[in-house]
Amino acid sequence: MKRTILFFSVMLIMFLVSACGSTTSTATQAPAQSAATEAPSQTGATEAPAAGSGTQVNVTLADNTIEASQTTFQVGVPYTFVITNSGRHAHNFNINPPISVAVSLDEALNSALLAVPQEQLGVGATATAEFTFPDSAAGQLLEFSCLIRRHYEDGMHVDITVTK
Repeated sequence: MKRTILFFSVMLIMFLVSACGSTTSTATQAPAQSAATEAPSQTGATEAPAAGSGTQVNVTLADNTIEASQTTFQVGVPYTFVITNSGRHAHNFNINPPISVAVSLDEALNSALLAVPQEQLGVGATATAEFTFPDSAAGQLLEFSCLIRRHYEDGMHVDITVTK
């Protein structure tokens, strides 16, 4: 009897550990993600960090947070964004108008100045993107965000400022 209880206890623990440790999330499969690769971007992101010619900005994506080494930018200055996903789920990274301005996640993604899709920002991944803010970005309401539905709603967005 004790062996049977021990056996089922071990099996239950193994099941729970495998279920809780899964990196797949239904939130990462939000419909808005299909448009991520279609959003306009200055340059594409690469799989690993590369030495860029612009000012380096470190961005860390975790579950429900975005931290950035810099949130104030100037138009015409090249920036190299080094984006690291330290969370337990895939994320995307965008420079876009806030949802309050864009009205929806899809509109925010469609009007994003820079979009790095979740395929490049899986768990533990780092991507780089070089970007120069255009004159039209000065004074706009913009933010860094993860535009996956539940991620954005749970707080994965940070206001940024762009000046001339």
